[in-house]
Amino acid sequence: MRNNLFILLLSLITIFAFSCEHKETSGEPFPFLVEEVKVLNAETRQIKIDNFAHSVFIEFGDGVDISNVEIQIKLAEGVSMVTPENSRAIFDFSQGKQSFTVKKGNTEITYRFKIKYAQFDPTPKGWQKTETWGTLPEYLSVYKYTNSINNKNVKAYIAVTDMNNSTARFSVLGKAKYDGSKPTPSQFYTNYDYPKVVMNGGYFSGNSSVGLIVSNGKLINPQNTAFSRTYNGVTATYYPTRGAFGLNSDNTFSAHWCYTPDNTTIYCYEIPSPNKPGQAPQPKPSATFPSKGIVWKPNEAIGAGPVLIKDGKNENTWEAEMFDEASGVGPTYNNPRSAIGCTPSGYLIFFVCEGRNKTESIPGLTLQEVANMLLEIGCSEAINLDGGGSSCMLINGKETIKPSDGNQRAITAAVAVY
Repeated sequence: MRNNLFILLLSLITIFAFSCEHKETSGEPFPFLVEEVKVLNAETRQIKIDNFAHSVFIEFGDGVDISNVEIQIKLAEGVSMVTPENSRAIFDFSQGKQSFTVKKGNTEITYRFKIKYAQFDPTPKGWQKTETWGTLPEYLSVYKYTNSINNKNVKAYIAVTDMNNSTARFSVLGKAKYDGSKPTPSQFYTNYDYPKVVMNGGYFSGNSSVGLIVSNGKLINPQNTAFSRTYNGVTATYYPTRGAFGLNSDNTFSAHWCYTPDNTTIYCYEIPSPNKPGQAPQPKPSATFPSKGIVWKPNEAIGAGPVLIKDGKNENTWEAEMFDEASGVGPTYNNPRSAIGCTPSGYLIFFVCEGRNKTESIPGLTLQEVANMLLEIGCSEAINLDGGGSSCMLINGKETIKPSDGNQRAITAAVAVY
């Protein structure tokens, strides 16, 4: 009897295994379009091709110049290059996201590069690592800057998160409008499960957010700023495409000039709408103006502006985004500032600086000085956030700078790292 049961059980296991094996091998063949990727002129630690996600991960050795990387791509039979035209080409990873497109039959598929190189180290640029914040996760470091810039004393901090670590998480917190009182950064800290880093987010008017908020893939507040300025003695309405920074579905970060003309679709553009204080307003942004709009569906995003760095280039488009004197941002004045950016290798940067002499002889920075500092430490994308009395960054709930209002200002949105 036992032998019969054993034989029956063995038969059932064999049938089940055969069934599973059959399921795994049935269906469409897996599209191995890219067979091999080689870096010809730089040291690499590893190269991984993901034909499922259409990505190529490259980890470079220390001290590699990532601005001039020669890559050889070997394609599967029947697959051809689209862009670049040749399978051997130069890529400049210092300019941010890089990709190549291949074609099989009538279908074009884009592969995106994900790169990692030497550990982020801003100390050669005058930043000093600080250890006064209690226990921090291995992916988070905090640095302080106290050197002078343009004959001004500076007090600034950056919180640096290695987003290549799968346990690190970036979130945008806040609401479109608060019925009661707005929270302070410390209240964001306690109300949103104690993130490791909290920093103020975008602009607001009263209890309402002014600028894009996307949280967990959901559009909380659109980016459709419209306001009046006097032009030729009459009141005119301007519709600027202002800066936004977000986490994309492929886990990369990017900065964009954005607008949501229908309050639901986020369009980003290659250029900002060319508004300028004192000149006639430009048309309202659309799917085709100021350039062809690309629908953006970030997982997390915060809108503010101006864009400081885009694709590794110093932009600071405060005029086109209409951050003139009337805006209150004071782009060319010394002020407390907050900004957010990223490096090509996957480091997320929160920046804050003190100002308005809350600490004696610390006047603050201009937008251009903030852009220069972020570019100097390797940011390829960055935008300015709300500043002045709103500027505040907490590490484990502890303040970095002294808020210029004397106390933390209540705000409608914040950015956070968990």
